[in-house]
Amino acid sequence: MLQPPNVLRDPRFRFVSTIPSGRAPGFAAHESPRRGDASGNYRLELNTPPIPIPAREPPEAPRRRRLSFDIVTDPLQADRATEIRLFSAQRPHMRAFHFSWLSFFIAFFGWFSIPPLMPTIKRQLHLTEGQVSNSDIASVSSTIIGRVIVGPLCDHYGARIVQAVLLVLGALPVAAAALATDYVGLVTIRFFIGLVGCSFVPTAYWTSVMFSKEVVGSANAIATGWGNLGAGVTYLVTPLLFDLVTINGVVSDNVAWRATLVFPAVCMVIIGVCLYYFSDDCPQGNYRELRKNQAMDAEVSRPEEDMKLGLLTVVRKPVTWILLFQYACSFGVELQVHNVLSLYYYEDFKRADCDATVDADNCRLLTQTQASLISSCFGLMCIFARAAGGYASDVANRKFEMNGRVGVQFTAFAAQTVFLYIFSRVHTLAWSIPCLVLFGFSAQACTGSTYGIVPYVCPAHTGATSGVVGAGGNLGGLAWGFLFKGVGRRAKSFEFLSLFVALSAVMSIAIRVQGEPPLRRPGDPAVQSTAPTECMNDREDWSSGSSAGNRNTLGRAST
Repeated sequence: MLQPPNVLRDPRFRFVSTIPSGRAPGFAAHESPRRGDASGNYRLELNTPPIPIPAREPPEAPRRRRLSFDIVTDPLQADRATEIRLFSAQRPHMRAFHFSWLSFFIAFFGWFSIPPLMPTIKRQLHLTEGQVSNSDIASVSSTIIGRVIVGPLCDHYGARIVQAVLLVLGALPVAAAALATDYVGLVTIRFFIGLVGCSFVPTAYWTSVMFSKEVVGSANAIATGWGNLGAGVTYLVTPLLFDLVTINGVVSDNVAWRATLVFPAVCMVIIGVCLYYFSDDCPQGNYRELRKNQAMDAEVSRPEEDMKLGLLTVVRKPVTWILLFQYACSFGVELQVHNVLSLYYYEDFKRADCDATVDADNCRLLTQTQASLISSCFGLMCIFARAAGGYASDVANRKFEMNGRVGVQFTAFAAQTVFLYIFSRVHTLAWSIPCLVLFGFSAQACTGSTYGIVPYVCPAHTGATSGVVGAGGNLGGLAWGFLFKGVGRRAKSFEFLSLFVALSAVMSIAIRVQGEPPLRRPGDPAVQSTAPTECMNDREDWSSGSSAGNRNTLGRAST
């Protein structure tokens, strides 16, 4: 019998039978082969243990985007809501709606927290009329470029993140205003405070993403109108806070106005943090998660598009520039009025039986607080005036399509022209206050009707359109600031301003959106537009809708 080599005793090796299966089993090398089995019926192999194969875990299911909602939505319009439930705070639609107007409200509160205190600030910092005007101009100039940039940022990152960043960062210069000791410091700080005004664009963009075309005009108008209300409220609250700080005479006026400005800064930070964590970018969720899970709807956002493309597409349209000028004559007028109104009532209304050249302080008819309370009437009209303009635009659209919106636009600007001119000509409180209320209502209704048209200009680039048109408001505020500075007399400046508003009213007849003829009478035959447009979405449902049973697509009349 052949003796196996020593390797056969090594447990690392084994014999494997070469006989067909079932006739001879294999055995380990250290086991002795049976007699007669050394004839080559076995071969030597490594006795390697089987390599364990780890069990594969099932892949994690990707997160699906939100498909169910607590509000009526239109799946053909990227799940936008077709109704507005003001007393609901459910996510995502109504939560975003309430955070949009609340964030804009507190942004306006901080932005215009200085003008109600300007009589005191002017006296404490020894400012001239020209220096006060320059600070007013600085407060609106910084938002011009900012608004154009913020629009495309909303298209890419979503309104939620952009709005939160604007509020938190904008709180810094608002609080820093308390450190101003001279004219240069005040102008510099007001320049950076003006960046908070860019928050208008995320507000309008957010509601446009959350609500369908049937109600987007009303949603935009309510959200931005209630946001603008912050300017009126700051005229109410800020002087009262100032009086509260100085009530016992221990705190000087110079310290009191500085301490008062801390309050809006703290509120801005709180609202900014809350909206970031407790709201959504769009009906389906947040942009970042949707992109990660490849669940982004093409109509919700187009992250692959170059931001410049949206701007270039929008600015090539003549209607964009018409709306920009009209917004300069509505929202721009608002900005300038908010800046000068408190000083207008404080310094320009004198007692009839007093010589202002001898003792100007004792001849003033109103105190700082009284002048601010009257001035608040203009801003408080935002609680319903802007919404009324947007609602009227929506109602007219259902009945007369785009021509209805244009008609509302013309009517609102014509009314603003009349009331602004009358306001500039009256110089008694008994007549001035009612005219101020009517002027404020019509001016803010114009802003609502303007943004009832904005989503139709270029549906694929709503953020860019909103940013460009919104910048017109700040351009107007800047231009009217120079107008008031050049004219000198505030009452005369208001009169000149009414001429520009009248021009904007006439320009309404030239508004043409996506090839639809301007001011076409409802009884006229429908005209089919064949003009190509780069603004139409892949699915045209966002830019279309039904009115009295007829389908109305942007860029074509109903047939």
